[in-house]
This record gives sequence, structure tokens and C-alpha cells, in this order.
Amino acid sequence: MLNPPNEIDLKTNCIIAKQRPSTPQSKHIAILGAMPQEVNKIIELMSEKEITIIADREYHSGYIGPHKATVVFSRWGKVAASSTVTTLITHFGCDCVVFTGVAGAVSDDLNIGDIVIADSTCQHDVDARPLFERFCIPLTNKSFFKPQEDLVQKALNAAKDFIASDELNHKNFHKFSIEEPRVYKGLIVTGDQFITDAASHEAIQSVPEVVMAVEMEGAAVAQVCDEHQVPYIIFRTISDKADHSANIDFIDFIEDIASQYSAGIIKYFLA
Repeated sequence: MLNPPNEIDLKTNCIIAKQRPSTPQSKHIAILGAMPQEVNKIIELMSEKEITIIADREYHSGYIGPHKATVVFSRWGKVAASSTVTTLITHFGCDCVVFTGVAGAVSDDLNIGDIVIADSTCQHDVDARPLFERFCIPLTNKSFFKPQEDLVQKALNAAKDFIASDELNHKNFHKFSIEEPRVYKGLIVTGDQFITDAASHEAIQSVPEVVMAVEMEGAAVAQVCDEHQVPYIIFRTISDKADHSANIDFIDFIEDIASQYSAGIIKYFLA
């Protein structure tokens, strides 16, 4: 199947990589997260589970409802995520990839407990000037990677349906000052940095598009999937505000909030 024509980003002179048109129903879906708490509840949804250990990672293969799936804790950072998703595609034969987990807010519109579906990704720490434009992946002439639009819409619908359902547990919302979670789509940027200060946030704002959130794996996963022509989607739960004004326990947030979001959204995504 031919890929659609790519667009040129006029600010960076680089190609925006767009995924090929929608493929038939996935035969084997890959689901990964950068922390074990982000995937443990998803693994609990599985039946007929088998574990394969490759490169110190436990790949849980089985079924979520009628869907064949492999779920794995990828570990933190771009290299770890790239290695893991490559294994999912080349060893397990996965033909659709879902990355879930938490992210930090960059947009002032976001609050803790909101959800962002990536309709574009960029590696904010890539800078190979003067050989290549800033943010362009060397030798690819690509700066932004966009998942196919039907998967973005499907993920948006799944997230909205989950947070509107009776399955959403509000028990610990007060602990993190969560009121009414909202679902957004937009640009998520990735880098091998844990962003905790205003100066780092200002640097991220130099990306030549409006940035919604920042994390450490998504754009690397997008690049690998693009190279293998495998459809993918990335969604993130917001764990802190752009101004870092909220003081929360990060691990508690993942265990109490993000883990149930990940499992709930996956359940509706595969419905």
C-alpha cells in the first residue's frame, strides 16, 4: 500500500511524516508503557497469557476480548522504547502499536488528570545543526510524525467514553485535585529529559508548533512505527501542570489514576 503524500513544514523545511491510509482490523496489537504500573492493569484484562522474556523484558501475549495482544513494560527513554517496539514488530509480528502512560503538561489548558491523544509527535532534543535543521531526524528529512487520523479519532472516542462511564473510579480524585477530566488531541514532544523547571519548558516552546505535553518515549515509538509502516497511537495522562504548581506524589498518581486510565481507555479502544 502506498503512503500518502508527505507535507513540508515551512518553518523547519522538513517533511511531516504521515501514516498510510487505514489498514484492515489489526490481527495483533502491541501495547506498551514506560512504567510497570502503566501496563499492569492492562495485563489483568488478558486471557490465555504467555510470557516471553527478551532483553530483560517480559512480553505478555494473549487476548483482550477477541483481540490478540502483546503487552510489555518498555522502561524509560527513547532507546528503551525504540528497542521494545522494534521487538514487538519484528519478533511478535504486531501490526498496530499503542503507547500509554503519563506526560507533563506544556499547554496551560491542561490540568492534572486530563488526557492527550497525540495527533503529532516530535523529538524536542534532536539538534544536528548545521548538518540538519533543528528537530529534523538526521537522514530522514522528517521532523514530525503523525498517526493515521482514524486511530486518533478512535482513541479520542475511547477516552471520552471511558471518562464518562461508570467504570471511572473517582475515589482518589481529591488527592490530586482532579475535578472533571477532559480529553484533548495535539502535539506531544519527546526527549531524554525529565522536565521539572521553567527553563526547560521554555526550551520546549521553541518547537515550531503548539505543544500540548512532553514525555520521554512517544516520538521515538512513532519513528520506529513509521519506518516499519505499522499504524500506531499514543495517549497520555497528564501528571503535572505546566507551571509545576501542583505538588503530588508521582508514583501514587500512576498507581491510583494513570493505571486505571490506561486500562479503561484500552478496553474501550478495543471494544
